[in-house]
Amino acid sequence: MTTIEALPVPPAMAERLGGRPLLLLLDVDGTLSPIAPRPEYATVPAETQHAIATLTSLPNVHVAIVSGRSANDARRMVCVDDAWVIGNHGIETAAPNQAATARDDVAQFADRIALASDRACAIADAIEGRGVIVENKGWTLSVHYRLAHPRIVPDLTKQIERIAEDLGLRVTRGKEVLEVRPPVDVDKGTAAVALADALGALHDEASVLCAGDDRTDEDMFRSLRARQPRAVTVHVGVETSLDRTLAEFSVPDTDAMRELLEWLARERSGAP
Repeated sequence: MTTIEALPVPPAMAERLGGRPLLLLLDVDGTLSPIAPRPEYATVPAETQHAIATLTSLPNVHVAIVSGRSANDARRMVCVDDAWVIGNHGIETAAPNQAATARDDVAQFADRIALASDRACAIADAIEGRGVIVENKGWTLSVHYRLAHPRIVPDLTKQIERIAEDLGLRVTRGKEVLEVRPPVDVDKGTAAVALADALGALHDEASVLCAGDDRTDEDMFRSLRARQPRAVTVHVGVETSLDRTLAEFSVPDTDAMRELLEWLARERSGAP
């Protein structure tokens, strides 16, 4: 993996980002926005929003926000209406300036997610210090334990896994979060590839940049590189809970990611 600590980017990377169309697939938390103690505290800096808005305004450039948050919440954070949004780990998609629509095969699980949320909230309320946060995103459920004492995590994990098993749901893990999802074969990777294909970004003359910081973003890296080996994959962050990342490049933090987006906007616009 090549770490990009200063611009300009390596020539090989720059060449692979010069195609048409260019598609950017960008995670939010930990990639565009610094990680916050609570999900509602996270913000995408104005400078990053401006860089994304500039990119969406350029010809032959598409930007897609790919988040575990709901599509509406991700759009609210990034605040760029001209971007695509993939929310809830691929379950819902919103075209630029359009409302989000969910996959048909998840509708039947909405009641189960609601029930899982009620049970998870009861568990969270019983934990000393109230450091567990339950986030019901309609189609999926996140149980955050960033503020909780590490000693409660093993038992919390077992209880959430038990809830999911009882209701026929799945559990995946992220950075200090447990994700409860419907048992459908969709993730950020399958959704990212589907959108890239629809936008004509998988042929050799096109370019794709995919950036993320967490386990769920590894699905994007894996799926995109399998379909288009020239895709540029970027891991954000120096420290990671992953044993290893599949990304080819890395930047140290969200500020560096913003600088990469600003550089790319200048390159694509021909600005000095």
